[in-house]
Amino acid sequence: MTRLEQKLKSALWQFDGEKDSALVVAISGGADSVSLLDACVRLHQRGKLPVKIFAAHLNHLLRGEESDDDEAFVRRLAEKRGVECLIERIAVADFARTAKRNLEATARRIRYDFLARVAGKFGAKLVCTAHTLDDQAETILMRLLRGTGAEGLRGIREVSPLGKTAKLVRPMLRVSRAEVLAHCTTYDLEFRQDSSNFSPELTRNRIRHDLIPLLQKFNRRSNEAIIRTAELIASDDDCLGQVAARALAEVRMDIGLNAKLLKTYHLAIQRRVLRLWLEEARGDLLRIDAVHISALESLIQRPEGGRVIELPGGGQVRRKSGVLEFTCEQGKDRQS
Repeated sequence: MTRLEQKLKSALWQFDGEKDSALVVAISGGADSVSLLDACVRLHQRGKLPVKIFAAHLNHLLRGEESDDDEAFVRRLAEKRGVECLIERIAVADFARTAKRNLEATARRIRYDFLARVAGKFGAKLVCTAHTLDDQAETILMRLLRGTGAEGLRGIREVSPLGKTAKLVRPMLRVSRAEVLAHCTTYDLEFRQDSSNFSPELTRNRIRHDLIPLLQKFNRRSNEAIIRTAELIASDDDCLGQVAARALAEVRMDIGLNAKLLKTYHLAIQRRVLRLWLEEARGDLLRIDAVHISALESLIQRPEGGRVIELPGGGQVRRKSGVLEFTCEQGKDRQS
């Protein structure tokens, strides 16, 4: 049993999965997801993973013939492993262009919507993706360079909700890319190479190929050090999140938030309360950045009302008689 299999077995035990239920593996055709599917099948064959395994592949139609070849490879791989695989083809670039949204963010949202549909079709409680320890370190560094708070620096979450009944789990976050390649070598696994992973135009690629090797000259285990820091930040962020949830309950009014009372809390709690409140009022925090939260903070600090903060994607917040009020695009106040 490889190190990857050992770590995967330990990780999967932590998740709430029902015996004889289903598990979906999201597979792109790359080394990480091929290793994940292969290891899940091997654990199942040994009786260590008592669930039925399915696979899911989304062809984003972004790389022409290369994307089609990835799809064909995944189809053959699933057949060889005796795993039923659901494949869809969606022109992600067209969606992003029509919606005037970032391509990467659009692709991520479409992919997760697809995985939620697959989970529903197969009755799966868990959907696994193959994010690794290296992916985690790259994500944290990328967010740090862009500027982010504790929520961003905690990195990729190990578990997150997917649709109404399933969970998206990332059981390989403690598996290094070196361990993935070792697993492939041990079992002589073939996998696809995504040419976009080598494009210098993408920030993640420059972090992977330039920044991380530089950091490893200072500390050869810099990735592990980055992730230890992220785990400490995540613990602190969870604590502050609990405090903010209680604060939101205290400052909430029928028509909005009590700005005067909210002002008595530490700025770190104010920011979290505002994010929680906006997420409830809007249904999401899409396109809400630090600049918007900062603008709302200014409403808390100013004694007079009258100023209106316009939010991306519709909606606005104003201070009126000491109360922060969220108004929908249609002009009707949402009860918060």
